[in-house]
Amino acid sequence: MGEIMGFHIVIKTIFEIALMGAFVLSLGYFIVTAFALALSRFRDKPEIIDDTSLYPTVTVQIPTYNEIAALNCAARCLEFDYPPEKLQIMIGDDSSQPAVSATIDAFAAANPRIEISRRGDNAGFKPGNLNVMLPKAKGDYLLILDSDFLPKKDFLKRLVVPVIKDPSLAGAQAAWRILNVHDNHSTLMGTGIVNIIHSVILPFLNAATNQCVFCGSGELVKKSYLEERGGWTAGALTEDVDYSLRVITEGKRIAYVSDLRIRCEVPYTPGDLFRQQMRWAYGVMRAFMAHGKKLFFSRTIQKRTKFAAFLFGSGYVMVALLLLTSVFGLLNLISGFFGIDPAAANSSSYTVGHFVYDTAVNLLLTCGMIVSSIAAGFINGFGLRSIGRLIAASFSIGVVCMFFVGRGLMTAWFGLPMKWFMLKKAGNETPATGLPIKA
Repeated sequence: MGEIMGFHIVIKTIFEIALMGAFVLSLGYFIVTAFALALSRFRDKPEIIDDTSLYPTVTVQIPTYNEIAALNCAARCLEFDYPPEKLQIMIGDDSSQPAVSATIDAFAAANPRIEISRRGDNAGFKPGNLNVMLPKAKGDYLLILDSDFLPKKDFLKRLVVPVIKDPSLAGAQAAWRILNVHDNHSTLMGTGIVNIIHSVILPFLNAATNQCVFCGSGELVKKSYLEERGGWTAGALTEDVDYSLRVITEGKRIAYVSDLRIRCEVPYTPGDLFRQQMRWAYGVMRAFMAHGKKLFFSRTIQKRTKFAAFLFGSGYVMVALLLLTSVFGLLNLISGFFGIDPAAANSSSYTVGHFVYDTAVNLLLTCGMIVSSIAAGFINGFGLRSIGRLIAASFSIGVVCMFFVGRGLMTAWFGLPMKWFMLKKAGNETPATGLPIKA
């Protein structure tokens, strides 16, 4: 009996520590969210520099693997209101399906400004593709776009404004705006996750620390800095975060253009959402394992820069704490039901009422991320319309997603490999012949 009691004490201690940690982080999310809501009322006016002689040369790189959606993206890049002589557009085609490559070739033939890069396989995944395109790039800056991203005509000339003003920047990141948010609970949940980053975390970091991180797409990267650091980390599942930590550690700054949004989509099936979030968790964890020690223990890096990096990764810390709280909280409640808990044994038996009360209190103490997601919905103009569905998605799909994120974190922590997942995209169902193609 003594051993059982000792085991219960360990369970209860872990639960209480995890709960306290989740509460502290949740409180932090409340503060950051309030700050972001205040910032949203004073958004910067879109800025454009009229003197095109100041515009840098840019190479657009669209890495793709069996995705016709890349042509939707490329078609819109052809429409950029940007000096053509300063713009190069490349599709990095890793496709294993000949029919897809043939369609891409036909598009390029009809649009001579499009260049195709191929390497014959998908080794190293997206960063491997980008590394092959790197020496072919003629621009001083690289605009990285995933295949499902749809930039507007003035996107590029607005994105280059920060680097024109400050050439020492490692680059600039645009905000994301989700197109398929209302399709189903999966897209609503995926949008909520993205919105926490782009409507809460990054605007706060930009205002409070003057720092940002690259997000994998809609990012403008200074080519010379990337080349000096040996290119992208091949095989990294979040090459954007990996490279961000590398340049931030070396004292470089990334600008966030909060008033500029690029349209994109999120996974529209639960399975794809779970796999995407597991992959992101794995990649971010591996990036922090590779570069976090140097960043956080450096005496030369500003504290606000360290804080920016921690806050960006805090969502995964929060998920880890919530998982610990859920698992050990459940064990603690079970022990209460069976009278193993001394407190429960000395009073009355543990009732359903106790269970409901404890669960409600714990949810209120740790709901910071849900509140951030709801607030981000209001910032983006659809909060009131979807608040009920978003809460329902958070406590259904979101709970399952949390365990997939935990799996990604654990897989990374133990140094195990994670395979790259091909996700379904609505853009791949759009016939290429229906695109507004111009030579």
